[in-house]
Amino acid sequence: MTYRSAFVMLMFVFMSVQIASGQQSKRFDPKSYPAKSFQVSRHDYPFGNFIIRIIHAKRRYEFSAPPPTYCRAWLEVRQGGSVMRQVYFDDIEPVGYYFGIFVPKHQPFEDYFVALKEGDYDGRLLLAGKDGSLTNIPGGSFFLTPDKRYLIGAHDSDYASLFVFDVSNRQLVIDGEKKRLPAVGDWYLDRVGYFFTEDNETGQAPDPNQKTVPIDRLDLKHLKITKAAKTKAQLESDRKIDYLPWPKSHDCTSEP
Repeated sequence: MTYRSAFVMLMFVFMSVQIASGQQSKRFDPKSYPAKSFQVSRHDYPFGNFIIRIIHAKRRYEFSAPPPTYCRAWLEVRQGGSVMRQVYFDDIEPVGYYFGIFVPKHQPFEDYFVALKEGDYDGRLLLAGKDGSLTNIPGGSFFLTPDKRYLIGAHDSDYASLFVFDVSNRQLVIDGEKKRLPAVGDWYLDRVGYFFTEDNETGQAPDPNQKTVPIDRLDLKHLKITKAAKTKAQLESDRKIDYLPWPKSHDCTSEP
């Protein structure tokens, strides 16, 4: 093997162990997680020509130990016994909420396998494609447009910022955190389209004398947000949109 060939091969190996967020990724090695210190669980999901494997290593109450202090997790896209793609989370902290990688009871797409990472005040939406691709974006609870083109929701963090993901183009088309949009409260649908109320981050009760409620309209045609307002009576007559349900799961535990 020539020096140039060796260099190219080394770069390929280095690039193959990077996760979607750009951090160096560790392959799961069961020897590194002895039963006396970790509860290790995994589950495989057949998906087209691939297997989606989710692995959790949960620390057994040794908080003075080196990382992972709470939870280490992997989502692998596997084929023929090999890991083709991987997302790796080094040490997921509970921060008073669910933590780990969760899978919906029913997958909403035919061409994508969807999972949700919770914890760290940073929800991540993970989409594995039937072509072997793996997408990792800021995410959280969501709903789908009727044509299933857009996935719409709020980033599960200390600030519920809007996100809109174009499924067909695999692109995050609206990132409310970067655009500094208001935090998402409740979603509604009227004759014009989707809109959301703004989350009251102050914790103060709403002013009973306030006649209108500020809303933010989602314009999917132009992929932008516009400001508007509604009376409380109008809001009560509009259809409220619920996020897709997620099954109750044990934290940092792989299960079907």
